[in-house]
Amino acid sequence: MTRYEWACDKRITLAAIVFEVLMVISCILLADAINAEVLKNETMLASHVSVVTAGVTVLILQYLIAGTELIARYRDNTGKFTLPLVFLPGGIIIRSVTMIGLCSVVVAIKLIVYFISILITFLLQILRVERLLNTSVMVDYPDASMEPLEKFVNDVYNVLYYHKIRENSSVFTSVFNGCLSLWCINH
Repeated sequence: MTRYEWACDKRITLAAIVFEVLMVISCILLADAINAEVLKNETMLASHVSVVTAGVTVLILQYLIAGTELIARYRDNTGKFTLPLVFLPGGIIIRSVTMIGLCSVVVAIKLIVYFISILITFLLQILRVERLLNTSVMVDYPDASMEPLEKFVNDVYNVLYYHKIRENSSVFTSVFNGCLSLWCINH
């Protein structure tokens, strides 16, 4: 089996799905165990899980996801530099939080602009003056002005992740492909 065939195997996609679901559950249990043991708050989930057990589980799953990501990256032929952040303890969580923060800012701005432009277009149609004004400019200009910021987010994504995306993609590509399993299904 070649690297490409092994990377495109459905077992890699299934492994990514299973590992990421287990990672989310383990991170919730880790946060709950920290809440119970360190902050001394009552919890329902982590009553039988210690911080050490949850932390070791998160670390093991992190390295399993990183290994799966290293295999799956051969689906696309994009061998660019990747910051090996996932090999640090908790690196996959830092990487995810960084991308969620960057993407949420851009997505929030884009959605606000889209909703305002739809509202303005709707009001102009009610007033029957939409023919006098070019309402498509209200969406196209902000969208075109956001392209450098979207390219920056995609460049940051490609530096942090072993599975790459196109730099000229929409920011929604970074949001969607943040999960290895969704990237595997898409490729």
